[in-house]
Amino acid sequence: MAYVYATEAILALLFLHIRITMPWLFRGFFLAYWPLVVMAIAYLGVGLAEWFGRRRQRILAEPLERTGVLLPLLPVIGFWFVGSQTNYSLLLLVVGGLYAALAVTRRSFGFGVLAALAANGGLWHYLHQLDGLGLFDHPQLWLIPPALCVLAAAYLNRQRLSESQMTTVRYLTSMTIYISSTADIFLNGVAQAPWLPLVLGALALVGIFAGILMRVRAFLFLGTSFLVLAITTVIWHAAVDLDQTWIWYASGIVVGIAIIVLFAVFEKRRQDVIHLVEKLKSWEA
Repeated sequence: MAYVYATEAILALLFLHIRITMPWLFRGFFLAYWPLVVMAIAYLGVGLAEWFGRRRQRILAEPLERTGVLLPLLPVIGFWFVGSQTNYSLLLLVVGGLYAALAVTRRSFGFGVLAALAANGGLWHYLHQLDGLGLFDHPQLWLIPPALCVLAAAYLNRQRLSESQMTTVRYLTSMTIYISSTADIFLNGVAQAPWLPLVLGALALVGIFAGILMRVRAFLFLGTSFLVLAITTVIWHAAVDLDQTWIWYASGIVVGIAIIVLFAVFEKRRQDVIHLVEKLKSWEA
């Protein structure tokens, strides 16, 4: 294995020697897109490591994999010191793809974290470059993707987490998603962006359906609460901003009818309702 590392070091020195003595070979495409060229080498190294690993040639597989894992640090850090025409967001996305592939093939939580950090870093860098899409302009674009990554990581590693830890992750990530979407509404206003309550409502419906399918109370309760908030926001905008006061009366009548129907169903089918509540208590928190 030491010979393999020595070979890689000699190849790196040979590359450096050619770069210094014959710089004209590294103009054009290579000079403009050298970070992507380095990432192509990293992908090749990881691919060869997987190929040798399946043939139980550990002496070749481990050095190639370790080199391929560390190689992305070169373009990620060197991007700020050596000029190129490569988009940094694209570079981070490519790095995230490499670590995601390693996370799947190695079933590694650490590589999954690195993939999530690289992908979200690329997204944040892209949003930072666009006018009107800053953190305090549209916070849900910045916060929802990492919250989903944390939620997915917790689900994939649920065997390692206790019930209380899993419940905490569900509530924190769900609250991050819903609160960031709600904050987006208050920052921009329904009059300026009438689609934002619809986005919150859609996220709430997804949470409700996920709670029902997965039998998770956190998703169901939070989704229902923020769905009511989204509907209330639309009613408030129509009644106050658009001066349609009749909506208040219509909403009050609908709510009153819904309450009466709810009590009627409860009185008529009390045992069924109690049984439904007991079933909800048996769901995961």
